[in-house]
Amino acid sequence: MFNDYQTIVKHLGDLPPMPAVAIKVLELLRNPYCSAKLLAKAISHDAAVSGRILRIANSPIYGRQKRVTTLEGAIVVLGENILRTLVLETSLRGINKSFGRLERMLWEDSIGCAIGARILARHLGQADPEETFIAGLFRHIGKVVMSNHDKDTYQRVMETARTANEGLIDVERAFFAFSHELVGAAVLDNWNLAPALVQSALHHHDLQLDPQCDAQVWHQVAIVNIAGQFCRRLGIGQETPQPELNLTLTPGAIHLKLGSEPLEKTLGELEALFEKERDFFLVPAR
Repeated sequence: MFNDYQTIVKHLGDLPPMPAVAIKVLELLRNPYCSAKLLAKAISHDAAVSGRILRIANSPIYGRQKRVTTLEGAIVVLGENILRTLVLETSLRGINKSFGRLERMLWEDSIGCAIGARILARHLGQADPEETFIAGLFRHIGKVVMSNHDKDTYQRVMETARTANEGLIDVERAFFAFSHELVGAAVLDNWNLAPALVQSALHHHDLQLDPQCDAQVWHQVAIVNIAGQFCRRLGIGQETPQPELNLTLTPGAIHLKLGSEPLEKTLGELEALFEKERDFFLVPAR
């Protein structure tokens, strides 16, 4: 699917593999006869994933009166779609080789975009909310990989783009030969994730998809594009917020023909939820 994969490997070295537990869980979820017991056994080998799943299952989101104390019970509460999302989310957390200021900003940006994309997908009903959450989560995985490859250089990239008022993609190409979209698409393709997720990583900025792409893919990428702008507007994972940003002019809003009212409503929901649950979303899985 992704023709530049080998070229990117030559420049950046081997791309990060998907964690073993994630591979096993996704494999099990493809089996219609898979049980919560088998899933729990696979997940139990990774303390970070196990802890995250138990924490989510016991969160106020599910309003349970009785505390869930076993992985098997947590899996039953969450269901397969949420479980898949959490396993992939924890996989992204685990890619970071360190967790300093840059990594924290990238994670905040990723989780903010993912949450915003899920909220908007639910409102619009034009894309699966959990798939769209994952697409938002991984849209900037290329930045994480580039930072892991050479953190000092990637920090210079970010600083140059900010202070010289140059486009980030152009600066990335000047320093690394590739932009984060290409690197991210190569990683997700290497992980054998759905083509729609690869397209979201590749086109979340410009929406320059093949016109023959399925409408669902167009909707998903457009929603992720808007959610990324939500983060810029609110300052989630950014140096500073950009309150003057006009959301109706973003490529995603234009494609979906969204006016100011639904965009501002979703933005307000994201801001309220993110502020209320900030620590819950951003606690490192370590």
